[in-house]
Amino acid sequence: MLDYPATTLAKNKGKYYVLLTIPSELRPHFNGRKQLKKSTGTSDLADAKRRQHNISADLYAQLDSCKPDPRDVISDLLGWIGDADEVQRMEDIGELEDLIKYHKNLEYGENEENDVAVEVVNEQAIEALKVYQEWKAGGAERTAASGTVYLASASKEYLETNPYSTIKTQREAEHALEQFKDFAGDIALSDVTAVMVHEFAEDVGASKSRKTIDKKIGYVRRMFDHAVRKGWVPHNVFAGIKLDKNLGTKKQSYTPFTTRELKALFAQRMEPHLRSLLSILATTGMRLDEAALLTWEDVKQDEEQGVLYFDLTGAIVKNSGSKRRVPVHPALTWIETGKVGQMFPEFSRDRDGKTQGPASKALMPWVRRVTEDPTKVIHSLRGNFKDMLRDAGVSKEINDFITGHGSGDVAGSYGEGPSLKVRKEAIERLNFDYIVEAGD
Repeated sequence: MLDYPATTLAKNKGKYYVLLTIPSELRPHFNGRKQLKKSTGTSDLADAKRRQHNISADLYAQLDSCKPDPRDVISDLLGWIGDADEVQRMEDIGELEDLIKYHKNLEYGENEENDVAVEVVNEQAIEALKVYQEWKAGGAERTAASGTVYLASASKEYLETNPYSTIKTQREAEHALEQFKDFAGDIALSDVTAVMVHEFAEDVGASKSRKTIDKKIGYVRRMFDHAVRKGWVPHNVFAGIKLDKNLGTKKQSYTPFTTRELKALFAQRMEPHLRSLLSILATTGMRLDEAALLTWEDVKQDEEQGVLYFDLTGAIVKNSGSKRRVPVHPALTWIETGKVGQMFPEFSRDRDGKTQGPASKALMPWVRRVTEDPTKVIHSLRGNFKDMLRDAGVSKEINDFITGHGSGDVAGSYGEGPSLKVRKEAIERLNFDYIVEAGD
């Protein structure tokens, strides 16, 4: 599978356009063109950014419509196992399908930091198996007499309706549906029973948290809702099911750093953009993706209240409560208004506009030089910040608003929350001398 580049915005004749570089391998399908572009229909940058995601999805779909050799696709999905001829040789001697299934069933290890990598291997192998099966079937889909609908075909048709707004969620749903099919077999929807649902939940819960169990069950339940609407089954077998409350592994909690560890972290010599990102995380309590996605246009000055702040009300954030304004701590002496562009262009963005993966990969080695404790990660800085606010006597309401656990600055049902001035006073109670000293 090709790794598509991120889209960019460019202004032309008064309107912003979304631009996508066509990978060189696919250019023959576009008569040699090097770039796709589509107008956002607006001259307002903030509005263009909001429209960029959906337009990007359309452009990526154009690239997806190009069909390369399935043997090359399988090789790429498995981390490159050879050219098309080598893949064909493995198929001829009966080894290819077993290799794909080995990657697909790769288990998690004891180190949770490797979980993301394992999930990537699993998901890409699931996609490789799908490509393999379509290749061997010559593109033919399973049909059945008397209108019987099976899990595989039902899942495929459901996902083709694009029921989820982000590519990440769509992939999670696809993974859950594939996992359920593997567990139950590609049986008719009408043959799925409540007992199977409970057994599937227990199987997932052997290595996953309760939250993950509920999420996976939810994805399959929504597919069955779709099946009911289509008339494939008379009722949703998932409806009304109450899972055992004891299912699932205990969720791993993150531990804040000690003062000694914080000083050691910032005392290291690292690239300026990494130090800057860590400094923002430590002094604002932002989530990693919120900070890594900042643009210089997000830095604003409230003249009336005399507050320099980060404006996250129009950013890609976790939920509506996270759309907030966060005052800039005096320790961040380099933050100012008047600049343009991404604050951290060093981190590439994925199809959903996120950059958490590359940012975490760049920062975590510096954390591991300070501590090997697996419960201490970049997100621990957020815990440190919340603890510091609490210990400084800041109320929970103000603490939650600053860190994005409140109703946010765009919710509006019960007022606008604490003023920027109040938030600024709260943040300025905190001492970050170790950041200033390390940066001198």
